[in-house]
Amino acid sequence: MHYPIFREIQLFNRMDELERLNELLESVGSEAGWHPRAVLDLSLACEELIVNIVNYGFPSGGEHTIAVCVKAASEAVEVNMDDGGIPFNPLEEESPDTTLALEDREIGGLGLFFVRRLMDEVHYERTGGRNHLRLRKGLTYAGKQDDSQRQAGGQ
Repeated sequence: MHYPIFREIQLFNRMDELERLNELLESVGSEAGWHPRAVLDLSLACEELIVNIVNYGFPSGGEHTIAVCVKAASEAVEVNMDDGGIPFNPLEEESPDTTLALEDREIGGLGLFFVRRLMDEVHYERTGGRNHLRLRKGLTYAGKQDDSQRQAGGQ
């Protein structure tokens, strides 16, 4: 896949950095001509992963960076995240039992569940003492027709 749009950003491990992340994704989405729903889906997935890194990746505290690289085209996107936090493979986390009533479910786990549902591919590896996450998504949002089909139960 050829990605004509390439952006990188270094985020600090702070929640207020989510604004910078979202500005980047909105800018890339606008340049690539994505449907607003595609930007929203990607933002939700990326935010969830960054929030987990910020909240759990650096238990000893201190300021650290999270590298985010976005490669994009009108029909697809790849996001790579790299951090030096403690080892954490989100793919090893069990998916929550969504058949249970809300009051019977354990707290947590829904965010990573949504990441897996929103993205076509999520890949993790730990190399060189760093966590590397790669998200890929084919963007098939064509506009109002797609939205009406999705609301009617189609994909």
